[in-house]
Amino acid sequence: MSGGYVFDTEAIIAFLYSEPDHEAVAQLLNDVFTGDARGYLTETNASDVFSLVARFEGVDDVPTAASLREADRDLRALEQRGLTIDAADWRLAARVKADGGLSLADAYAVALAHERDATLVAGADDDFDELPLDVDLHQFRDHGV
Repeated sequence: MSGGYVFDTEAIIAFLYSEPDHEAVAQLLNDVFTGDARGYLTETNASDVFSLVARFEGVDDVPTAASLREADRDLRALEQRGLTIDAADWRLAARVKADGGLSLADAYAVALAHERDATLVAGADDDFDELPLDVDLHQFRDHGV
């Protein structure tokens, strides 16, 4: 694995909310934060993380001005520590999405991992079992949450 790590939405949410098995994500992110590895989050996954944090921290699953600020702060903090929010080739992501099974955000993560020759860090989703692109997959947990 020479190209670092691409984190999917589930990995970042697990890290931010100390979900089960978040420690595995924290170890990989620590490599990014210390400069020992490159770390990426697609723009699509960043949008997904932002919207989830805004809802989780909102009122009755509805974002508030404060929860939107918190979501922005969380992503900025990750960027400041070395995580790069990056764009994946939309045509490549569309090819992955067209193959079926994955969410659009996950398709972008697969595409970026392929482009960067990076390891994709994802949850236990079996949708990653057969992909139309060759990527190194690290599933940080073996069960759903």
